[in-house]
Amino acid sequence: MSKNLVIVESPVKAKALQNYLGNEYNVMASYGHVRDLTIKKWGDKNSNNGYEIDLEKSTVGLTWAVESKSKKNLNEISKFIKNEKPKSIFLASDPDREGEAISWHLADELKILEKKNVNRVVFHEITKNAILESFNNPKKIDMDLVDGYKARRVMDRIVGFETAAPLSSAIRVGGRATGRVQGPSLLIVNNREDEIKAHKALEFWNIKVDLLNNDDELVNVQLKGNLSNKDHYIFDPKKSKSIPIPDEQAAKNIEERLSKSDFKVESIKKNEFKSKPRAPFTTSSLQQAASSELRMAPRRTMDIAQELFRGIESGDKVINLITYMRTDSTFISSEIMDSIGNFVVKAYGNDYYSSPRVYSKVSKNSQEAHEAIRPTDINNSPEKIKNQLSDQQYKLYKLIWDRTVGSQMEDSISEKTVLTVLAEENNNSYILESEYIRPVFDGFKILDEKTNYDNVPNITLNESLSIDKVHKQKNFTRPKSRYTEASLIKELETSGIGRPSTYASIMDRIQYHKAVIILRRSLYRTNVGKAMINAMLPIFGDHFISLEFTSNMEKNLDEIAQGNLDWEKVVCEFYENFQSKLEKLKKIGENNFSQEDKETVVDPSSAHHFTDIHCPVCSGEIELCGGDEFDQTEGLREKHYNCEAVHMKWIPIKKKSVKDDGAFLACEKNYDEKGRTDHKSYLPEKCWVSIGRTRKNNLEYFNEAVLAKK
Repeated sequence: MSKNLVIVESPVKAKALQNYLGNEYNVMASYGHVRDLTIKKWGDKNSNNGYEIDLEKSTVGLTWAVESKSKKNLNEISKFIKNEKPKSIFLASDPDREGEAISWHLADELKILEKKNVNRVVFHEITKNAILESFNNPKKIDMDLVDGYKARRVMDRIVGFETAAPLSSAIRVGGRATGRVQGPSLLIVNNREDEIKAHKALEFWNIKVDLLNNDDELVNVQLKGNLSNKDHYIFDPKKSKSIPIPDEQAAKNIEERLSKSDFKVESIKKNEFKSKPRAPFTTSSLQQAASSELRMAPRRTMDIAQELFRGIESGDKVINLITYMRTDSTFISSEIMDSIGNFVVKAYGNDYYSSPRVYSKVSKNSQEAHEAIRPTDINNSPEKIKNQLSDQQYKLYKLIWDRTVGSQMEDSISEKTVLTVLAEENNNSYILESEYIRPVFDGFKILDEKTNYDNVPNITLNESLSIDKVHKQKNFTRPKSRYTEASLIKELETSGIGRPSTYASIMDRIQYHKAVIILRRSLYRTNVGKAMINAMLPIFGDHFISLEFTSNMEKNLDEIAQGNLDWEKVVCEFYENFQSKLEKLKKIGENNFSQEDKETVVDPSSAHHFTDIHCPVCSGEIELCGGDEFDQTEGLREKHYNCEAVHMKWIPIKKKSVKDDGAFLACEKNYDEKGRTDHKSYLPEKCWVSIGRTRKNNLEYFNEAVLAKK
């Protein structure tokens, strides 16, 4: 026997471990996942989609295939084992369910699963102490975690593969599919879109007044109420349907009275309040913060975080900067908290640190039970290593470093000043207020370069103020905001859907199938997404589309990973219920294209949607508007009832070829007796889901194509 063999996923990680372990170990990389479920081959009756389920026996047979990109690496590892006969083999993939699955796949494919000299090592940060400790305490592959992975993988495959064809037929758009967790995610976006479209805006007015003190210093106040009710003029649709200032005339009446009023400082109230630092990052909170603050997509965030975890090459060395990036925990070890405390005292002084803050909250459905995402060495400040990082690596690392250090610092203290002004005019009295925030002690906010505070005007109690100007502000109630990637991830986490390792892929898949698009960082449900939900919700509304069902299934998967449930039984129960519902979806697709069954299961026209595109034949060759106006439509506005121009309808059809978009635009009128019209075009869907210049160019082409048929 010769050297010990260590198998990891990436060559960078391999290089880092080789430096720490020395010459007694040979570290090789498998380059990620090496196997996946097989895919059924066209015309091959013996092939399948990787699973065979026997409901009577409650068994699930899985068939795995080595991915083509992994064959070369596996052969090299296998050759080393055969020729060198290593004393011990250590599987050192990432410390979560996916990592456990990679180790199992490797051991199973290399035929070393049952060998006594094969061990699993787990470490949550790539540092010398963490690695040596894990190698001193090796263990065996956790088959409960592997079973959890198997159940999750096969159920994802079942939903994704078996719904694809019937769903495409049902909505008459080819190449569409959903997933076990993508379906509920799309439902959340769909429901928000329905809320927005159903919202009826209410008009209300606010009034602000510019006043001047004795030094001609500007004092801005807002009309709040009167002597009997201090909030009388503030409209809150959640509390009351009565609008105190409903229209411009009512606002003008108040403006006239305020213009004749005498203003006096009625009270000046000051009080201090503290702001606590936020907990260190979990996977979901990191993705949310990176999306909001860095405008970084979840997938990109996770890719860069993985680079920081596995290490940045610097000459012969590898700098490993953060702990493992898939975690539900906000816990930080006492050793690290002490090092942060020492750093803060040295860098900012004793006032900024008193004692360790313990953040031990873990998600109720936590998959991983290790530390929060944090720097491996707090002394590696962002500025210190900036030259060794790319721009995005630096920004994400700084975000993680700032949050970790700030989580252990003292509270910030601010002073809030509430200025109340009394306005009197004959028998009318008005209360106006303004608030000002002033820093007393910045605490953890010393790390925040964007913190803004107010300048408190120099005023005294009972001081008379003169009026400068009255501002009437017309407002409308707004619906809830559309989800961003960050807020959707937060909603998924709150609903118990998905896990740290799945959020990024969920965002990717719902966009890949054009069910959702991103415009100005907001998620919009497309007409494709609407058609998918309309087809699936009546059938799978109590199954995988249901938020409650999916949340409970996630709990079952966690129970499997903890050894409390049998994975095959859970999969069989899921499949039995799923299979009966799938037949209904298939029936819809068959009826959409068959004349044998005259009964209409689902009216295909329910998937037809108005666009904001005018028919160029009926309306004449219209002048296409430019940039800003196109951006305002966002390509998704449905027909307005007061619009006289004839619009085009988006009509989904069965996909006839790979290049076919599976839909066309047709005039809402001018159909002949057989339901045909020449006022149509097979223009790709992007003509009404794109914005700006791209959309303008597409629509110009569309006009030419339709008018050429005249």
